[in-house]
Amino acid sequence: MKKNIIIICIIMLIIPFVVLTIWCKYNFDKKDFINHMKFSKDYLEEEKNCLKFIKEKMSSKSGGIYTNYLENKRIEKVASGHEILSESEGLIMLYYVRTRDKDEFDKHFDIVKNKMLNKTGLVKWRIKEDNYNLAYSNATIDDLRIIRSLIYAYDIWKDKRYYKTLKKISEALLKFNVYKNCLNNYFDIKHKYKAKEIDISYIDLYTMKLLSNIDRQWDKIYKKGIQVINKGYLSDKLPLYKKTYDIEKNKYLDKDVINSIDVLLVVLHLSEVGLVKKETLEWIKDQMIYGGGIYAEYDIKTGKAINDVECTAIYAIAARIAKIAGDESLYKLLVKKMLSLQVLDKSSPLYGGFGETSTLKVYSFDNLQALLAFKALGGLNDEK
Repeated sequence: MKKNIIIICIIMLIIPFVVLTIWCKYNFDKKDFINHMKFSKDYLEEEKNCLKFIKEKMSSKSGGIYTNYLENKRIEKVASGHEILSESEGLIMLYYVRTRDKDEFDKHFDIVKNKMLNKTGLVKWRIKEDNYNLAYSNATIDDLRIIRSLIYAYDIWKDKRYYKTLKKISEALLKFNVYKNCLNNYFDIKHKYKAKEIDISYIDLYTMKLLSNIDRQWDKIYKKGIQVINKGYLSDKLPLYKKTYDIEKNKYLDKDVINSIDVLLVVLHLSEVGLVKKETLEWIKDQMIYGGGIYAEYDIKTGKAINDVECTAIYAIAARIAKIAGDESLYKLLVKKMLSLQVLDKSSPLYGGFGETSTLKVYSFDNLQALLAFKALGGLNDEK
């Protein structure tokens, strides 16, 4: 009897890993992802220099990615200085999955698992190397990004630690970051407060689609996410999306200004599940061909750019969208524009990175998105 109980326990422990292995086999497009991961060879030097800058100038002793190049000793409401973000760790983990660098991937996985993962299973959105309790809340988009990287990593390397961790985070998100079947922005762990809003850019559809194969609860959250995004569509004249949905009041919060990064993340998520609108793709192309570029902010009423501010992340994210859409010429045009912002002066401390040489203002988000743009994959669901 005792022997039978032991055997049953062993089987129960093994089943989840067998299921996930089978699921990975049939749910990933192996042709483009695992066996024949093909990236452009046109930008290898630029990519190498960017990665070197991040590792040598934007990383802590343990390898965590700094938010900014310059330190800020004050703790602000927004992240700054040498704080380490779950956002940055998720982005670099996705990059190392693409380059199949397990050693580097594990360095960042260890930072997330040992320094950022709360006992609830949620990932604290920011820490400092000497202060792991800098934040008491998570950011759902970052948690989902980390989960996605772990799903891919498990598929490649079969390391059971990845599956255990992604399952833990997934269960925590279902418990704390879902309100009325809708994903929310964050959960305040300290005050046990569940946010009642969701920024539409946080709705990572493809990751939720992957998770629905592990836990069917994600299926209804995925479908709700599509509804929220679609209802936030502005118009065919300005084929972009509103920023925030109030789940409690069932309405979108009015804004006069569109932030391009927010909007492009929405479009990226739609692209990954084959739901991007052709009007939106045409808008991106028109901005590049006739508008001189894609700028940081646009007026919702007029559809015109409010300023001429450009940033690396805008072009990097748009390039990934173009790649998924199969528009190679647009992809190259966007990457070319992105590269015009890379620091090429070898005497500059920012050499190889993307930032302002006059002020030394550098954001990890820009540089990490650039790395992912270099490694963008084309085709539905291949943006991994």
